[in-house]
Formats: sequence, structure tokens, C-alpha cells
Amino acid sequence: MLNTWDFISKLLPISQYLKDYNLNNALCDLLAGITVGLTLIPQVIAYASLAGLEPQIGLYSALCGGFIYAIFGTIPELNIAPTALLSLLTFQYVHNVTFGNTRAAIMLTFFAGVVELICGILHLGFLVDFVSTPVVSAFTSAGAITIASSQIKSLFGLNYKAESFINVWKQFFLHITGIQLWDTLLGLSCILILLLLRMVSKYGEAPTKNNRMSNKPSKSKQCIWYASVGRNAMVVVFSALMAFVFKFHKQTPFTLTSKVPSGFPNFSVPLQPIEANNGTNGTTISQMVAQLGYGIGVIPFVAILANVGIAKSFANGKVVDASQEMIAVGLSNIAGSFFGSFPVNASFSRAAVSSASGVRTPLSGIYTGIMVIMAFTFLTPYFSYIPKPALAAVIICAVVVMVDISITKSIWEGNRLDIVPFLVTFVACLISSIEVGILVGIFVEVCKLMYFTARPKVIIKQINVGQSYLRVTFTSSVFFSSAEHSREKILNYCLDEGRNIHIILLDCNRIFELDYTAGKCFESLVNELQTRQKYVAFLVSRSKTVKTLERCCTLKIDVFRNELEFITATQGEPATISICLLFRIHPGQRRRIHQIPFRRSLAHPQAQPKMQ
Repeated sequence: MLNTWDFISKLLPISQYLKDYNLNNALCDLLAGITVGLTLIPQVIAYASLAGLEPQIGLYSALCGGFIYAIFGTIPELNIAPTALLSLLTFQYVHNVTFGNTRAAIMLTFFAGVVELICGILHLGFLVDFVSTPVVSAFTSAGAITIASSQIKSLFGLNYKAESFINVWKQFFLHITGIQLWDTLLGLSCILILLLLRMVSKYGEAPTKNNRMSNKPSKSKQCIWYASVGRNAMVVVFSALMAFVFKFHKQTPFTLTSKVPSGFPNFSVPLQPIEANNGTNGTTISQMVAQLGYGIGVIPFVAILANVGIAKSFANGKVVDASQEMIAVGLSNIAGSFFGSFPVNASFSRAAVSSASGVRTPLSGIYTGIMVIMAFTFLTPYFSYIPKPALAAVIICAVVVMVDISITKSIWEGNRLDIVPFLVTFVACLISSIEVGILVGIFVEVCKLMYFTARPKVIIKQINVGQSYLRVTFTSSVFFSSAEHSREKILNYCLDEGRNIHIILLDCNRIFELDYTAGKCFESLVNELQTRQKYVAFLVSRSKTVKTLERCCTLKIDVFRNELEFITATQGEPATISICLLFRIHPGQRRRIHQIPFRRSLAHPQAQPKMQ
């Protein structure tokens, strides 16, 4: 029963923090949920247009994430809803399908959720470790630039079709004569206001930041803080009021959002084939999946990568259960697909707002979800007055902070070789697409990893103690990819005519893994050195490495536990010396001790131990 309860409490984190939930926590979560809702609602409407979908789809996508994550999530600051990067990726995979982009986005959400859920159940969170920080920073920055560029046409009131970064700017300059003055003025003004409100946030302070009444911030600081975190809602509402006033006087200087239907989203199964009708051919599920293509793998991969990264940023030193996070996001996408959602995950900007609002538990997502329900139930008739330049300004200001320029200096000063995958990923994302850039960056990192695995550092040093000898130290494990290179390097050094040294000690204490190919290369190395009247010994403390050498080498080799025993055996006077090799085995078993007698070799005047 205890194990069952532990399993349930781990699978449902809500059961853990509900034990100590009190009124103070509820008030803090309520304030944080409302504050995030003010940021979220205008964002998701804008992100829906970024994904090429109708505005209400953005609201539908923000419905389930807060409720599902409140049950299965572990990080209080996270809020699951549409994000800029996933919206851009969704547009790239659904805008050219033959069965409707809305239906395609919903199907993509369902499959992304299934993949994320399977990865969480199978504990595949380690896969994100194969994507390095430079690659993540590069595709995030390139994605932000691409997203901002895609909003240029709405910002200036232009109308053209373009997808990639290069085509967007090419079409912009081709249509530059069609710039709308009022749209441009409104869009640039909104950007200026949003940036100013972001800058003044440092002069404000959240009302729940401190629990002690003596440290409660002043009313002015609270007002500044509220104005900063609610800047998106303020700009959108003010722009909509302006458009309403103009329309009341029968003028439409701005390009407005299309009419948004009101009401709760319909519950429907996301996987439904299209039946043949009126002479048209139907579309099967398999055909739909084929049109979605790589998006079924790319969308969940990017979502997992972003979600785990954001969770670690707000974990406050605690260990993040990556598998549980993947389960929470996967269930959010699966549940959302039944209510018309496109792919969702956590957002760093919303998490920062939630953290500053003094959030206590993931239950704050429930209050945000209630605000979303109120929005598409009562406010949708007024969304049609929102100007598109205002939404473009919200998107641009939301993603501009994602461009990380300072990391290039840190990479250059830390390890200049890491600048290669960063630049390659960044350029590939801008020239081609986000998913291609990610794959190229991962490929470059894997190639770099394979190179260093195949070319490990081998330290060769001459030791002058009595009779001089060469100590060859392996700094890492030796596998088949690096075995031949290491053998040739050691052989060339030891057979240099200028070095008249007959004793070589191979220090294998840092070798944690030794495969069969590497063991045979060691055998070949010992054989070649012995044929040239060289004495070779091994310094090994791990029983696993000793066993691999014994199985791979048909020659008789000498193995020492430490360097002092080697020096005693090669330099000492006794004719026979016993060396004890202690093998690490499981507790309860008896330790085996090998007594290895040595004798002097007639080939050299000094003591030359040979295993009998």
C-alpha cells in the first residue's frame, strides 16, 4: 500500500501540495493566475494568427493546459499554452495541407501529445541532453528573429505570402510601396509603449513578493508592477478602443482582426477521416499523417526541450523530474486536441510573470484557465476590433528577448570550438527552417563528440626513478573508435630512435570502459613492443578492466595495482615479489586474491617481471 501511494503521489503531484494548501497560498495563486491571464489572453490571440489560424483557436489552445498542469505539473511558475516558437513551427507544417489547416493543427497537437506522453512514461528525458546549450540558444535566437520578421507585414499593413526568413524580407522590399501609414504608426507606437513598460518594471515590485507586512511594497511600486506585467492587455485593449471609436464614426484606418465566434469550444475527436462527398475524394488518417510529415517528431522534441529547460530555470535548485514534465505537457496537448487546440508548451515570459506574482503552487493555472473561459464566452464579440498591427507588436516584443547575443561572448571566452555549432545552427535556421537548423546543429555536435571520443588525450611522460621508464596515461575510456589511434600514437613514441627506454607502463586507472576491439589493440601493442625487446606492464585498479584484458590478450601480461608495486618489481632486488589484485565484487561474496610471482628476465640486467 505504501508503494502504491508513493507511485500515485509521484504521478499526481497535486496530492503532495494539497496537504499543506491554505488560504494564503490560495490568495497568492489567485493573484498570479489573474496576472498571467492578463498576459496570456492577448498573447494567444496573436500566436493563433502567427500559426495561420483563427483567433479563437488561440483561446481554445489555452483552455486545458492550466487545468492539466495543475494536476500533473511540478513547477508552480509554469503555464502551458501557445508559444511563439511552436506557433511558427505549426504554421510551417499545416499551412499547405489539403484537408484544412485547423484540422491539421489539431491532429498535430494530438500526435505531439502522444509522443511526449510516451517519452515521459519511458523516461526518455535524457535525450534532451544530446542538444547542447549553444545549439538551443542558436535555434531559439534564430526562431525569434524569424518570428519577428514574419510579423513585419502586419506591422506595416502589407499583404503577401512568405515563409522563410529570406523570403519574408524579399517580399517586404518588393511590396514596400504598399505600406499603410495608420497601421505603421499604430504598430510602432505599440512597440515603443511595450518596450517602455518593460523597462520600468525594475522600478515596481510585486505585492506578494514579501510575506512580511513590514516589507510590503508601496502602492506606487505595485501600480508600476501591474502596468508592466499587464502591458500586453493594456496595449491591445487601448488599440481596440481606438478602432471601435473610428468604426463608430464609420472609419477603418487600421487592419482589424476577423470576427471571432463566441461560446465554449466543441468537443470532438481529433482523428477523423474526411469522407468522400460530391465527387471529391476523401482523406484517410494515414494520408493526413503523411502530410504532417516530420512535424509529428519536431513539434514534441522542441516542446520537451523548451519545457524541461524552463522548468530547470525556475526549479530553485530542486531536481526537475523531466519525465513527469513530459507527461504533464503530453496530457495537456492530448486533452487540448479534443477542444480544438494547436500545440502548446510552457513559456519563459509567462513563467517569469508568474514567479514575480508570488505564485505558490501549479493551482494558479486553474485561475488562468477560468479567465480564458470567461474570455471566449463573454469577450469574443469585441476581439474583432483588435488591430493586427497591435497583435504584431505584442508578438515582436514577446520574442525579441529570446535573441541571446551575449552568449556568443561567453562561448568564445569559454570554449571557442563551441562557436561552430552555434553559428552553423543559427545560419541554417535562418536560411532553411527551424527544424532543419536543429538537425544540423545536433549533427555538428554529434560529429564533435565522435571526434573527441575517437581522439582521446594520451599523456606520455618519462619517469627517471632508478631505471627510466615511460608512463603512458589514458585520460578516458578507450573504445573501438579510439583504440587504433591510441595504439599508433604510443607505438610511434616508444619506438623513437632517440629514446633508449626499455620499460613502458600503461596507466589504465582512468579507463572505466574497455571494449573488445580496444583490448585486441592493447594485445597488438604489447606484442609489437615485446618483439623490439621492450617490457610492457599495465597499471589497473578496476577488476572489470583486468578481466577485459585477460579475455582479449592471449599474451602473458603483467598487471599492477599501483605504481609503487611496479617500481618495486622492476627496480627491486628480490627475485620473487607477490602482487595482490583485489577485485571489487558484490557484498557477501568472498574476495579473490591473485598471487602473481615474478622472476628476473635474462634479456635485461634489471629486474624484468613476467607473469607465470
